[in-house]
Amino acid sequence: MKAYVTTVGTSPEAVFNPLWYLVEVHGWLPDEVYLLWNEEVSEERSRVVELVERLSRAYGKEIRVHREENLMFDESDPIAFRKLAGKLVGRLKRDGYQVVVDITPGRKFMSALLMGAAISANADEVTYLHLDDWRKYTGKLLFEVPMVKQRLFRKRELTGKEGKLEANGRKKQSPGRFQVTGKDLMAILDSLYLDDARRFQLKVGNRPIGSVHLGENAKLRINDYIELDEELHGGYAMVKEAVIAGMNTFRNWGELKSTVETLLRTGRPLYIGFDTNALMFRVPFKILNESAFYEGGNLRFDFVYSDEVSLEVGRQANRKLPYSRNFKEYSNGPTPKARLASLGLVELEKLRSLGAERANSKRNAQGDTKIALDYKSFAEEKNANVLVITLDNRAYEEMEALKGSGLVPFRLEWDFSFGKTFECTWEELRDTIYTLAVTLGELNLHSYKLRGIWHGKRSEDWKTERLELSGFEYGRIFDVLG
Repeated sequence: MKAYVTTVGTSPEAVFNPLWYLVEVHGWLPDEVYLLWNEEVSEERSRVVELVERLSRAYGKEIRVHREENLMFDESDPIAFRKLAGKLVGRLKRDGYQVVVDITPGRKFMSALLMGAAISANADEVTYLHLDDWRKYTGKLLFEVPMVKQRLFRKRELTGKEGKLEANGRKKQSPGRFQVTGKDLMAILDSLYLDDARRFQLKVGNRPIGSVHLGENAKLRINDYIELDEELHGGYAMVKEAVIAGMNTFRNWGELKSTVETLLRTGRPLYIGFDTNALMFRVPFKILNESAFYEGGNLRFDFVYSDEVSLEVGRQANRKLPYSRNFKEYSNGPTPKARLASLGLVELEKLRSLGAERANSKRNAQGDTKIALDYKSFAEEKNANVLVITLDNRAYEEMEALKGSGLVPFRLEWDFSFGKTFECTWEELRDTIYTLAVTLGELNLHSYKLRGIWHGKRSEDWKTERLELSGFEYGRIFDVLG
């Protein structure tokens, strides 16, 4: 019999993740879990129980969770806590259990007391899951965080004494097919990292488009020469646009931040708007993830969108390939450009959900001219500054000719070249794999296949970043992620 002992802190994930690491990576599944808790973490305790129940179902083994009143302690009495923990571990050892004690959750003082109790009572193993940049990843489950940012320390490293862990190692399941989201792609990267598959190619069918190296940072190299069917996959140009949309690497991002600061200091209300290509390249996504644009947890400006931009992106998203048996699952589906535009529609919906206002000059114009007039008219009506972001030279020049009265155009400069190696975060790589899969229609990475386009794909699937994954041997991970 195997028992796992830990405390409940203010982060349920910090309680659960070390256990999940032992189960998934080392193949060590407990029969019983003992939660030491205090009355201030009752809700967190319930969440931990729910997660352990998910774990139990996913791995096909009943795990009994103990959280009775006799495991409750008072943080103001550390000596009583140490005695409670030592007595529990000692009893479990006398009853013949293999006991693992985890000291990750809670305050470090309490962790030290728990480790002391574990050693005194001869626990078989003591663990601590270290998380780099914990402020960024607090509240996330094990396979939502880059595995390179996590390390499980064991008894030998913590105390200098060898632990005794009867573990079977990581085991594969039969390859399966799953519905996943863009965020779930982190679990795939983590699994490849754990399996030492840290270098792999990206392909569409049997045609390579690039390669990945998973290290402290990720590296994505895009091939010098790419040969893809233009009608079905968009050719080499769509690879470029998908990488820009996913990587969101811009040479003058710092200049944009400085411009925002300057406009905020004027005291006038500030709105940020976008032209059509800025939506398709997911610039709002990057803005919403830029910490410099927040104060006290709130955005420092509002959003606005041009009525003409809304019409343009909608028109482009509705372009379809012809019916053809040769096109298989792509028949009558969105063209590659329409798939990119669908990413733009998702960005537009995000802005609307955040309360973005609609700008319509009601002028008899079209395209870039109408977009510029919409934003200029809005700036004048609101007596506000409207910073409009574009990646297109012609659109920028159109707005530059009309600037004034609050209209401030800004041209972002993308950073891309074929044959280049992008050094990026794991999150940026994850997002780029998603944009490649949905715009090219499919993507092979390592031995897995992602499909971004299929018959019957709905607008809701675009909003939730739904993908089809096949060949993955660790489907239980998605069962735990829920």
